[in-house]
Amino acid sequence: MQEIHEQLALWGRETLLRNAEAIPDSAFRRREVRLIESAAAVMGELTEDDLSFVHSGLCQTALPHQRLASNDAIWQRSSGRFHLMISPGVIRNKEGQAVRVGVPYGTRARLIMIFLQSEGVKSRTVLLGSSMAAWVRSLGLAVSGGPRGTIQSIREQALRIARCEFTMQWDAANSHNGSQTIIKDQRLVSGMSLWAAPEDGHDEKWSTTVELAPDFHAHLRDHAVPLAKDAIAFLKDNSLGLDLYTLLAYRLQRLERPILMRWSMLAQQTGSDVARSSHLSQRVKSVLPDVLAVYPDAKVELTRYGLKLHPSKPPIPKAMVKGMRLAVG
Repeated sequence: MQEIHEQLALWGRETLLRNAEAIPDSAFRRREVRLIESAAAVMGELTEDDLSFVHSGLCQTALPHQRLASNDAIWQRSSGRFHLMISPGVIRNKEGQAVRVGVPYGTRARLIMIFLQSEGVKSRTVLLGSSMAAWVRSLGLAVSGGPRGTIQSIREQALRIARCEFTMQWDAANSHNGSQTIIKDQRLVSGMSLWAAPEDGHDEKWSTTVELAPDFHAHLRDHAVPLAKDAIAFLKDNSLGLDLYTLLAYRLQRLERPILMRWSMLAQQTGSDVARSSHLSQRVKSVLPDVLAVYPDAKVELTRYGLKLHPSKPPIPKAMVKGMRLAVG
């Protein structure tokens, strides 16, 4: 989607915003303003504070979009020779029973994972803030209490992430023995203490820091994919949009020639659980313009059979990331 970027280059941000403010439909007006602001931000000069990071394996495979039918279920996704399996962890409930907490899912879980990895590139110890509310705001979300508020949903997804075991398996080609399987079973974080949330949610007690698991932290620093923080903020309410953005950010810059990613292949990598490819194609068609608006250099075509990917520039210039790595490493 080049239209928004061409308009920004031709008319400028302020002119487009003035035109957007004149749109009668309030919902459409707000969306257009957010789109212009986000597209302008990723086209501007970026600094280290404007970056987010995700492990390359977690760019290729995603969490589920929806809660799984059972908290005992194991989630699996694959991308070529890389496989992700998430096993739900166990806690003791109020009745003294050992129960599984379930696999993390949805946009909240993705934002927590991105937050932990972005901070984890800088330090194994991640600062969460002195309160739950401060942490929720740092994720770009409004703070609200109650059973349907952001406080409760963030707390639930954080618990699932903290307790789950992530299995990352690589089936690497080996000329002597056919193949070699490398498996890492581990939790991503430790030291995350969760307190019962009060009704209003505004004075939530929360651990001030989280420690990333040593092995995951070391692997993250070597395999982190840089993303634009403004792009994440714009897509924060759409889990499929976040999946596509992180997938394209990893994949496009590594292509040497165009490839067709068929719908069946895309379903194996994203958090989608749709049974028919036509349903997935419609969902991708609806969200792809937003993804391309915040990744202006992405060359992607929507076809009947899937997404045609072309070699593209990364969302963050490699020279900038190299400089940052020297600073943090």
